[in-house]
Amino acid sequence: MTVNAALRLMAGTVVLISLVLGTVVSQNWFYLTGFVGLNLLQSAFTGWCPAITIFNKLGLKQESCNNRGMSVNQGVHILAGSIILGTVIAVMIFSVNIMFFIITGIVGANLIQSAFTGWCPGLTIARFSGFKDTV
Repeated sequence: MTVNAALRLMAGTVVLISLVLGTVVSQNWFYLTGFVGLNLLQSAFTGWCPAITIFNKLGLKQESCNNRGMSVNQGVHILAGSIILGTVIAVMIFSVNIMFFIITGIVGANLIQSAFTGWCPGLTIARFSGFKDTV
């Protein structure tokens, strides 16, 4: 498993768990969901987050972009992070119906499955948007 696949797996898992806890236990758990979205966004631009450091120390393989520009993994982080953060802001600040989190759940599930299959709609969207493949 690569660092980016492990990051997607962890992010998707935390998103789904925090959505369940936010629905069943306390809506304050939705802030963890928002933190994951924010972390995905910032890691796309900086190439760093705490989880990446841990995964590197565990010896997971780091992918690099074969051309100049942002990689498809960065594109997925931007896309997923924006959607996750946007839904949390919509529900928690603008009082949009909590059912809006279905979108966030779909993104979380896609992040998890892409860690194992190497494909998700976000990867395809990132490629079509001009993000570069990794080697």
